[in-house]
Amino acid sequence: MLTTFALAMVLQQAVVWETPTPAAEAEPVEIATPVRDLPAWAVADPFAWERSQCSPLVSREPLDVCQARVRIELSAALGDQLPAGLRPAGEPVPCLATPGDDGAYPVQCGMPERRAAATVTPRIPDCRPRAERQGGSVAFVTDCRADDAGSRGLSINLFGKD
Repeated sequence: MLTTFALAMVLQQAVVWETPTPAAEAEPVEIATPVRDLPAWAVADPFAWERSQCSPLVSREPLDVCQARVRIELSAALGDQLPAGLRPAGEPVPCLATPGDDGAYPVQCGMPERRAAATVTPRIPDCRPRAERQGGSVAFVTDCRADDAGSRGLSINLFGKD
């Protein structure tokens, strides 16, 4: 117990207590970074590299400044293979052949447009109980049909066939 108390006192004296400085207004920062060699895993997973470099546990610089710096490094290292989500601001987006609605692949330059997914409303089945003879008794069975099943019109069952 005495050892723990002594250790706590030594550690407390080693900590430097500082008062936080007021944050200055954010000014546009011009980022000039030297290109450095990135590890192989950074080239394989650039999103993980950005997260590892800009984590508040690792980096003391503001998030937007850190992301801009890391994205410039990744852009220099990967070139055209850099994912579109990591491209630095102001960098031109390459032209890509994207599949169209008609099956063709037109070339689209710039940021790809996000299309809203087609909404499909589920068909509500029409369920009705009906009596059915089973052996010597009657059982009620629920018969479910889709709403559009009745849109075929009138049908007559002749000799067990429609």
